[in-house]
Amino acid sequence: MTNFETYRSLVAELLAKQSISTDPGFKSGIEATVTWLNDYFAENGFTVERVDGYGNPIVVAKYHVADDKETYFVYGHYDVQPANQEDGWDADPFTLTEKDGKLLGRGIVDNKGQFMIHLVSIINLIKTGKLQKNIVFVVEGDEETGGGGISELFEARPELFKADQYVISDGEMPYKPVVTASFRGTFNMTVKVTTAANNLHSGLYGGAAPSATVVASKLIAAMYDDKNRLAIKGFYDNDLVPTVEEMQLCQDMDAVKTGALDQTGIKKWFTGDNNSFCEVVGFTTMIVPSGISAGYTGNGYSNIVPATATLKLNVRIAANQTVAGVRNLVEQFLKENTPEYATAEIIDYQSDNEPVKVDLGSPAHKKAIELLEEVYGDKVLIDFCGATLPVVIDIKRTFGVDPILISLANDDCNMHGVNENYDIGLIKKGLEFSERFFG
Repeated sequence: MTNFETYRSLVAELLAKQSISTDPGFKSGIEATVTWLNDYFAENGFTVERVDGYGNPIVVAKYHVADDKETYFVYGHYDVQPANQEDGWDADPFTLTEKDGKLLGRGIVDNKGQFMIHLVSIINLIKTGKLQKNIVFVVEGDEETGGGGISELFEARPELFKADQYVISDGEMPYKPVVTASFRGTFNMTVKVTTAANNLHSGLYGGAAPSATVVASKLIAAMYDDKNRLAIKGFYDNDLVPTVEEMQLCQDMDAVKTGALDQTGIKKWFTGDNNSFCEVVGFTTMIVPSGISAGYTGNGYSNIVPATATLKLNVRIAANQTVAGVRNLVEQFLKENTPEYATAEIIDYQSDNEPVKVDLGSPAHKKAIELLEEVYGDKVLIDFCGATLPVVIDIKRTFGVDPILISLANDDCNMHGVNENYDIGLIKKGLEFSERFFG
């Protein structure tokens, strides 16, 4: 069989196992996936260790070629987002299908299909005696929940993961090769606004009693100016200013992503004066109000003055900022802008990850970029990503190495959505690149 045929067969088996980490009801799917991975690694000559006690099981598989070879750590995660055919999938999301030159199924891109690119390539190199790297393959099961177990394991047993270089493929590409240079950090908080002990009768008190809905709305409005920039004092003081070279790289990325961005249905991007989308998303700290809840929202109407309102805030932190510093600014803003007749209390806080920027100047990065350009026949684009990938921060902090972040999947893959898909042409290119990279 060709590498692609092997890949397709194995991925079909792996996708069939419903390893949904966000729902405890799928524990059996998690266990089935871990067993499959353990067996497959062992059958192909890897030394395998299943690590429990750090969230869902983490599979660590090692293959030693020779003492004089470099060791490469390859990361993947086997957990996936929930999916049901009733949501609008063309077929059962856990049965691999093909449509319009793409393979469809939950996890085909995020991330089973991407880490399997490297695994299939590496095992083929083992079988042909051409593998030129010692391998540490690490596959976790809590990436979709932000569980943090792998971070704790890095700190508890760093010797298990020591390597010369770290490789992660967990992103998208606009049908052109992409290497990621940075990720924003993030944290979430829930703010409860209170104006009274209970909801009040709007006929008896409306117009005289303050409404928590109004106070919460004014707080959100006060965060932004008319250009959608945050109006919080000092918020951007530590954001990195992109260099001239980085600005050009951003414009190169924007030029090929415009079509994909247009698919969102958004009529206008808030990119400010002469800024690219990449500069705004990759280099700017931002607060996104991700939810607001207040008063009565059921059928019919409830004639009340709401006493409480809840705001969900997702904060994205650009490189050079810190979680603690940005959180302090948000807390100060709430303190200064909440009127004296109301309170704004942080009642929940979670998922803090620091931002990270990767040095692309290492020999390993240069080799990866050169090979990508040869295989794909196109210039490598550099992505300053606005999202967060916690394991990148964990690796850099714990091992002092800048990981190589190579996206292998099409940017119209609908990751986390209905009909998640992986372009077959890009799968074949990915397999070719991976075999040459490790061989």
